[in-house]
Amino acid sequence: MPASTRKTSEPVQAAADGAKFVFFDLETTGLSPRGCRIIEMAALRVGPVGAIAGSFQALVRIDQPVPYFITKLTGITGAMLARGERIEMVFPRFCEFVGDLPLVAYNASFDMGFLRAEAARQRIKLANTPVCALAVARARVPGLPSYKLKAVAAHFGIQERQTHRALDDCEMGLRVFSHAMRSPVAQAASSAGPAHGITV
Repeated sequence: MPASTRKTSEPVQAAADGAKFVFFDLETTGLSPRGCRIIEMAALRVGPVGAIAGSFQALVRIDQPVPYFITKLTGITGAMLARGERIEMVFPRFCEFVGDLPLVAYNASFDMGFLRAEAARQRIKLANTPVCALAVARARVPGLPSYKLKAVAAHFGIQERQTHRALDDCEMGLRVFSHAMRSPVAQAASSAGPAHGITV
């Protein structure tokens, strides 16, 4: 994957399909890339005014049981993962899908930690600029009592239930990110800041 040389304050250039960034989400067996596994990957290629240029979703077969609390949270079972592909197949396809576009996620440090660990394990270059939608929400919509995805979504009148499935959370996260970027507070904020030149 090509490394990005773009300065973070410059506007992001659109890809051939019009996409300017990718919003992605992972479901995992736990909190740390050390010992925990990715069990689902999803991503949306996003173009002007939030238009979806493409989507990616895959369950990942793993060689360990899915913890009970993860199944309770996400609904993902071992039987579901048994029908998926191994991460050695899924991760390169994910990287091909995202290309060199900026990667936006809600609480990006968590998701990027898993991506970077897997990239290192498979010796795949991952040089995409990460953007944290949570940091954008905190900077541009200050004063909320909670910045959990569901809470910020409710603040913007987004009433869908959070399923904790990767593609559903991508769609909700993208809507929250778009609202935050277009909020009145955003007009007074730095044009770069945590959004790194992305516009929606």
